[in-house]
Amino acid sequence: MTTTDPILAEASPVWVAGARLGEGALWDDRAGRLWWVDIQGRRLHRMDEAGGDRRSWDLPQEPGCAALAKDPAALLLGLRSGVFRFAPETGRLDFLAAPEGHRASHRLNDGKIDRSGRFWFGTMHAEELPSEGALYRLEGPGRVLHFDGPYTVPNGPAFSPDGRILYCADSPTGIVHAFEGSARREFLRFREADGHPDGMTVDAEGCLWVCHWGGSRVSRFRTDGQLLGRIELPVENVTSCAFGGADLRTLFITTAGGSGVPGPGLAGSVFAARTAVHGLAAGRAMLAG
Repeated sequence: MTTTDPILAEASPVWVAGARLGEGALWDDRAGRLWWVDIQGRRLHRMDEAGGDRRSWDLPQEPGCAALAKDPAALLLGLRSGVFRFAPETGRLDFLAAPEGHRASHRLNDGKIDRSGRFWFGTMHAEELPSEGALYRLEGPGRVLHFDGPYTVPNGPAFSPDGRILYCADSPTGIVHAFEGSARREFLRFREADGHPDGMTVDAEGCLWVCHWGGSRVSRFRTDGQLLGRIELPVENVTSCAFGGADLRTLFITTAGGSGVPGPGLAGSVFAARTAVHGLAAGRAMLAG
């Protein structure tokens, strides 16, 4: 990867939130709203396509991710201690499941719904101790399947349009893995100069968009791993991305490094970039609805 690769779009801030660890960008196509979290700030946020109609919720634990449910009045939240059903209008949290042996020193990190409505999520040690995490799939209330590991900081996951390929990064190693069934292969390996692969999404053409923690950009890769271009950002730590907007051609991008409150800097802001390709609607969980 080089900084001479094509620029695919221009990113502009739409919410200068000052998040300490913004993550988990998630577009709700039914409501026309973007959900995202500040992990270290223990907050869940929501906004419209233009960055308006903002609302935030304080949470009792660090939220690693959010996911849509069939019930429009509910979300799935991956918190420190497990997976919860959350009702935004009432603030009610109902515990659903946690991996067997999940410890208080660990937390859930990134997570997504696949094309079949199943919730996949990673776990990690809160202090990022090596090889303490894993990748899991929620099978039902109280039932969690261990899929792969160990990981240090699992990020993604993301799914091909036909659902056959699962992508997941172990950020500190610089590797993005691709799975077809249970068979794992190395899809990408970041150089040190590129930063670390963080959150990711797949567009309608099957290309993978990967955020660069420590790399100030989002890159788009073809299904054979060829780099197609990038979106540059004016902040160092780029954490997650999701297609949204009425036509699913706005790439929303979360970042980290803010103080926890809005301020003069752009670190911790949510950015938006209009792209030539559109994304795919987020999946909705079979549970909690």
